[in-house]
Amino acid sequence: MDDIFDSSLNLEETHLKEGFAEGYKDGLVAGKEEAEQVGLKVGFEVGEELGFYRGCVDVWNSVIRIEPERFSIRVRKSVKQMEELVEKYPLQDPENEQVQELMEGLRLKFRAISATLGVKLEYTGYPKSTSDGKDIEFPAVKRKKMSKLVLACCKVYISESRNKAGLESIEQAAKLFPDAPIINKFTDEVYNRVGYTLVSKLPSQPSGKSCSLRSAVLNMVKAAFSAIDLNLHCGSHPRLGVVDHICFHPLASASLDDAAVIAKSLAADIGCGLQVPTFLYGAAHEEGRKLAMIRRELGYFKPNSDGLLWAGGLKSDSLPLRPDEGPAEASKAKGVVVIGATKWVDNYNVPIFSTNIGAIRKIAKQVSERGGGLSSVQAMALAHDEGVIEVACNLLESNKVGGKMVQQEVERLAENEGLGVGKGYFTDLSQESIIERYLKLLSL
Repeated sequence: MDDIFDSSLNLEETHLKEGFAEGYKDGLVAGKEEAEQVGLKVGFEVGEELGFYRGCVDVWNSVIRIEPERFSIRVRKSVKQMEELVEKYPLQDPENEQVQELMEGLRLKFRAISATLGVKLEYTGYPKSTSDGKDIEFPAVKRKKMSKLVLACCKVYISESRNKAGLESIEQAAKLFPDAPIINKFTDEVYNRVGYTLVSKLPSQPSGKSCSLRSAVLNMVKAAFSAIDLNLHCGSHPRLGVVDHICFHPLASASLDDAAVIAKSLAADIGCGLQVPTFLYGAAHEEGRKLAMIRRELGYFKPNSDGLLWAGGLKSDSLPLRPDEGPAEASKAKGVVVIGATKWVDNYNVPIFSTNIGAIRKIAKQVSERGGGLSSVQAMALAHDEGVIEVACNLLESNKVGGKMVQQEVERLAENEGLGVGKGYFTDLSQESIIERYLKLLSL
């Protein structure tokens, strides 16, 4: 009887092993086919974009050879740098860690050259958002899947873009928390500023401490404080600290309260734990204080070097506004941190070909809601590249007033001043594109 029983067990185990082997073999084939399709699609998109930039470089170089005197030394240098970036891109090594940084560098250099030359060129081969800033529509099944997700997005703005080793240490710190990946990175060397976008799923009962997104961002903050000294910073974008601004946004079916819980928990860790003055705004603040109010009180909007630049650390250790967390005095090397929780905000910048900062500040004021312009739009003028000043805008309700409306209004006001305007650009992906990229990264 025992022999029969043992034989039955052995037969069942044999069938299990055979079934597993067969399933594993089929899975490998199916996975390989799917991977080939995904790889083909991504490879095509990358190749198409690189080809566009290659074509632009070739055209610009041809014109420069024919009429070099029509191009400034700086433009010729920028075209050469862009050509080097195209040639440096590792097409045969798609897993190279530099691919995202190189592509972002190419996009930034392309926009800068186009703006300086006064041409309205734009690569539109890869989908991000529609011209008015609204999200691209995805198939109904995918939208339904997205709607069930409880996600939070965090945007982290670091006052540095030139210290590559420092930025690498910050990115490596985030990678220790793979459940909260960096979805997008926007670098601007003139502003000397980098924006990171991270996303993660939220636990069923968000407590802040149990959130991988909060942990990843906190690790990035620690790395930034170790690698960057605000005293050595100089750029044409205002800032209050090494980690200048952190904002949490709910995505999919998450609530604003969910985002606020994480923001407040992170603020306590930075303020009390790291002893850096930390200010809260939006839903993370008990009175819903506005970001602009904090910045205005702390002198954020006033350049402190050559009229157009911000250089060095804060001028005084003592702060005119009491922080929500942390000490009442700030280190000149670290500055302060501002953390908020809000609904989605788009950033849209429009280049104007002028060196007259007064005229562009007037346009920025007229565009903004505060100056009687477009509803839910905040704007300021920032020097950017040779002969270019940007109207940098926060679109607080981009579903109502998007990039297209801002572009048209800036063009109208600039025309009244006799000034040319370049094509504006978003500094981040749309909400749905961010979710889509997150799902691909984690294969959800």
